[in-house]
Amino acid sequence: MAVLSRTHVRSAGCVADVAVQLTHWPDLAVSHTRRAIRFRTRGREIIRMSGDHTAELRLTVPVIDRWARVLADSHRVTPGHNAGWIRVQIEDRSDAEMFLSLVSVALKANQS
Repeated sequence: MAVLSRTHVRSAGCVADVAVQLTHWPDLAVSHTRRAIRFRTRGREIIRMSGDHTAELRLTVPVIDRWARVLADSHRVTPGHNAGWIRVQIEDRSDAEMFLSLVSVALKANQS
């Protein structure tokens, strides 16, 4: 993750573009609230998107602990509001690709 190159082109719709992509993932169910777009898998919420450049992901405590150094090196990932969650700044295509990769990990981690 830390080796992804950055284009430094800030797009106002990056989170929206990622949300559209995620609606096509068969393991995710989408719901909209007044404040956010949320995705669930197997009845469990794993993604919250509430801003133009920020998304939260339930990555689980064991995965966060295992990947702590790599996540910290990205400078786009910070702890989420709850244990097991991370917050990701999505400002360009590289950030979006990293987030989508992390969603794949989160789907696997949240199967149990």
